[in-house]
Amino acid sequence: MKKLIVLLALVALPAGMFAQGQVAFANTSASPDTRFATNSTATPPAGQSANAVGNLSGLNTYIIGLYQAPAGTTDESLFVLRLIATNKTGVAAGLFNGGNPAFVAGFPASTTVAFQVRAWQSSGGATYEEATGAGVYRGKTAIGFVAAGDPITGQASPLFGSSPGQIGTITVLTPNSVPEPSSIALGLLGLGAIALFRRRK
Repeated sequence: MKKLIVLLALVALPAGMFAQGQVAFANTSASPDTRFATNSTATPPAGQSANAVGNLSGLNTYIIGLYQAPAGTTDESLFVLRLIATNKTGVAAGLFNGGNPAFVAGFPASTTVAFQVRAWQSSGGATYEEATGAGVYRGKTAIGFVAAGDPITGQASPLFGSSPGQIGTITVLTPNSVPEPSSIALGLLGLGAIALFRRRK
């Protein structure tokens, strides 16, 4: 009986692996050009030239994360970080390869997967959310959707491209701007100061 259980477990293991769909988590295809770019400021992150606009440079300066959710999800807060990669440099500036194929946990082959690719300066933390709080360069694509590829046939569904559901453009990475007080807030503050001044008189 024990031998039978072990045998069934060994058979189920590869079956479970093959049940997972797979995607091409990379933007290395030549067409369309989907390189990550930045609009560098006077004080840019390491590896970027000051006031330069162009493809990301500086090896491993940025982390690229694949966030996924069930098909039809539009609330970005419901997406879960599944895979991460880092950017390349030199002639491959703006490109990354996080796995081609890359297995998609929890999404069997042929299942439609909603996804979003987010990128952030690696010094900002291990996740996009941490980077947002740290105020470093970051950016994200629109939400896309693809049917997870079948590992048995060797198919890996590309996330980047011009087909329906794929990502065709990359959001430019920008630094976290310091929020400035609005005119209304300043006006209310001024009225409050006047009222306090008159009351003291």
